[in-house]
Amino acid sequence: MQHGSDILIIGGGVVGLTTAFRLAGQGVSVTVVDRQRVGSEASWAGAGMLPPGNSVTAATPDARLRSWSYDMWDTFSAELRELSGIDNGYRKCGAVEVGTDDATVESQIKQWQTEGLDCDTLDRGMLERYVPGLHPQFQRGAFLPEFAQVRNPRHLKALTAACQSLGVEILECVDCLSICAKGSAVEVTSPSRHFGADRVCLTAGAWTGQLMKSLGVGLPVSPVRGQIAQLRVNQLPFSCVIEQGRRYMVPRADGLILVGSTEEHAGFEKRNTSEGISGLLAFAQSIVPELRSAEVVRCWAGLRPGSPDELPFLGPVPGYDNVFVGAGHYRSGLQMSPATATVLADLMLGRAPAISLDGLDLTRTTRPSAV
Repeated sequence: MQHGSDILIIGGGVVGLTTAFRLAGQGVSVTVVDRQRVGSEASWAGAGMLPPGNSVTAATPDARLRSWSYDMWDTFSAELRELSGIDNGYRKCGAVEVGTDDATVESQIKQWQTEGLDCDTLDRGMLERYVPGLHPQFQRGAFLPEFAQVRNPRHLKALTAACQSLGVEILECVDCLSICAKGSAVEVTSPSRHFGADRVCLTAGAWTGQLMKSLGVGLPVSPVRGQIAQLRVNQLPFSCVIEQGRRYMVPRADGLILVGSTEEHAGFEKRNTSEGISGLLAFAQSIVPELRSAEVVRCWAGLRPGSPDELPFLGPVPGYDNVFVGAGHYRSGLQMSPATATVLADLMLGRAPAISLDGLDLTRTTRPSAV
């Protein structure tokens, strides 16, 4: 049986759903199809951190997407709340960066200042104001007051409901999807349906590279496992995000603290390990020793869509007229989803995107597939 939509989005993570939301808001007919429940992979598993950006000074591909997305989050969250009735937990909480040596902290501060971000240098006394009980090894740090967060599961629930309210068709648990090249276009079918979309967008996270093989295109997107531990305390010892390099603790208003995250090249094996979780718990205690007595509520793992340069691939697929990709965001899929979705929507509707895609387009590392 054939069904038609203007645009078919394959992959119902946060990037795919946000793209569907942007398109449907402009009157476009959209179908989202996913191999399982939408939003149940890396989009759900992350910690929801939203670092600030400065769109005036953004000079790198990362900074352009991050800053433009950051500027959208407040309004975007309000839109979702109005349409769905669900609060996604968006709030500005600030973030403290700590390091065991002054050079590390100074390097991070210089990077933020170069970007023109609001940043405060902290001595030990000021650190203790933000993080009472901070381990005495930390004597200097930095504070980003504009750092924000959302709660991933709530955001995805709100986003899914908002999409449906705008008429987006969402098909879950669709097995055996076939993507076949028909000249310079593609044809997508499942055992029970032929999808007659004018344009196809691949936003399947860590699985996108596998889908691209059927088109004869090698896209270097592969899974990178991240494990997270969730703690509960009677009273939060801090209210801001704490970061040390690529590890973090994210406090929620209800007394939960997310501790993350590992980075493991373990293929498509999504499970927790004793080594991974024990390392996260040791990290938490090394920052705030009183977390030794925190309750371990649960642990989980997700598969990030990694790329060689940790940047996403955005834009049309070379050699095809109606295929687009938004994948490879690695650790930044949720935080960059508003700008990514806007770029993809503009491209599929024949409009020039508002930001440069230099360093983000598919031509930088795609190659003919061996398959």
